[in-house]
Amino acid sequence: MYVMRTILAFFAATLMLGAQAPRPKVLLIYDMEGLSGVNRQEQTSVVSPEYRSVGRVRLTEDVNAAIRGLAAGGAGEIVVTDGHGSGNSEEPDLLLDQLDKRARFEFRDRPFSQYIDMPDQSYQAIVCIGMHARAGTPGFLAHTFTIEPSWRVNGQDITETEIVAHSGARFGVPVVMVSGDDVLGKQLDERLPQVEYAMVKRARGRADAELLPLKEAHANIENAARKAMQKLAQYKAYPVAREYQWEMSFQTPGQTDRAANFPGLTRVNPATLAYTSPDFVSGYNVATKLVSLATAERLNMLMEVVRQHPDGEKILADYRKLLNGRWLEPDRTAPFPAPAAAKRTRWWGAN
Repeated sequence: MYVMRTILAFFAATLMLGAQAPRPKVLLIYDMEGLSGVNRQEQTSVVSPEYRSVGRVRLTEDVNAAIRGLAAGGAGEIVVTDGHGSGNSEEPDLLLDQLDKRARFEFRDRPFSQYIDMPDQSYQAIVCIGMHARAGTPGFLAHTFTIEPSWRVNGQDITETEIVAHSGARFGVPVVMVSGDDVLGKQLDERLPQVEYAMVKRARGRADAELLPLKEAHANIENAARKAMQKLAQYKAYPVAREYQWEMSFQTPGQTDRAANFPGLTRVNPATLAYTSPDFVSGYNVATKLVSLATAERLNMLMEVVRQHPDGEKILADYRKLLNGRWLEPDRTAPFPAPAAAKRTRWWGAN
């Protein structure tokens, strides 16, 4: 009888082990402003040598620290996507040959949005590495989406991390862990208090930050990722609203005037436009179109800089010659021909 009970207990234990849920699939989205070891804007932009010597290295280290923690906490498949968009058209910001082999990087054969097209029902958790505070606040390189706008959704000014949280909510997928500076940490504590947060630096304003030692920062990231996985069952996705009230505020009335050309908007004040959407994705798509319209002001700024340059008149004359030549004499070879675009075979998130 004892032997029989032992055999039955063995088979019962075997069946329970076999019935265990698969290890969770995790989406890791990264940015660069909130990385450890980064306290200059130049380190996040492809046009600067510091992007390659500092920014990409620090990014890869932070992502790998998160992967170590996720794996230690029980994560299964880990998928990484570029959420920064440094302007690097040749490859992602991450150093792919140094990526921890327990994760894979997301490539596709056509453009896609890291915020909207990446989260889906196959994931159980989202992790955001190298994030930053929302627009108009004193976090290091604080902004939302790009440098011009601030975003308000259903009465709350939001960070890019919350854009990710709203997007994941469509599929019931929570943001479980984030890394960045102290200002973002406080902002997320108000909205996403359950998130495991890894602070890697203290902001001294938008242009500078006091960096934690790299070893300490990486330990913070790894520990937060591990804890997030260990308590994954406690997380809930961000609530999905019945409709979304949007307010997009820009830096100048001129930017707002340009964005106001989009139909269906209400002007709240000289800098703010409002609209309503039935779901988050459609509202997000309108927001990105408004940003594209508003940022056309950058060309005016560039032209003003050119005019003030000692060779400004000659540069403008060459510009007009090129512009008019393509119009009036299209068969002639215009100066400064555009280089042939390289054929793209793969895309990655914000590229």
